Amino acid sequence: MMRPLRLASLAACVLLVIPGCPRRNAGDPGVVTITFWHSFVASTIPALDDLIQEFERTHPGIRVRAQYIPTGDGLIQKLITSVQSNTAPDVSWIHADFLDRLAGGGALIPMQQFIDGTDSLPASELNDIFPSLLDAGRLRGVLYTMPMEATSLALLYNRGLFREAGLDPDHPPKDWDELKEYASRLTSPADDRGRRER
Repeated sequence: MMRPLRLASLAACVLLVIPGCPRRNAGDPGVVTITFWHSFVASTIPALDDLIQEFERTHPGIRVRAQYIPTGDGLIQKLITSVQSNTAPDVSWIHADFLDRLAGGGALIPMQQFIDGTDSLPASELNDIFPSLLDAGRLRGVLYTMPMEATSLALLYNRGLFREAGLDPDHPPKDWDELKEYASRLTSPADDRGRRER
């Protein structure tokens, strides 16, 4: 069942599949090993390990080799370099805002190929994903990635301090320029030592 979300803004992290060949396990020729680059940290690694164990249990012919790669620009640079040198992972975690750089260079396999493939994803499961998360993985109408996590971003502010600064608490800042202006007005004056209370 889809759970409705009220999002002020959405920062999505997605999974993508990169063209390449999963490696056959030399010790067990019936097993394929896929490499998965992720940016999970110590507090989230146990959840990732549980997901990988469950995946391997339900897909006995596949092993997942998870590798930590720092997120952000470092990850995208490493991905681009690995694609160019034919050493790319089979699956990687990235922020959705890097999608155009990879898809534009032909470095990704569209997810629709897997959704419609032999082990297709039932429409009921695809419909269970919040539409905005799927949209974050589309480029020019093509679904390249699947959502892995999303973060709701929100602005919290003190209504009393807004009134004190002569700002209307029912009209918070709507863009970066207003945020900067409001922050300046909400900043308390410096004392004789240059310190500010707020």
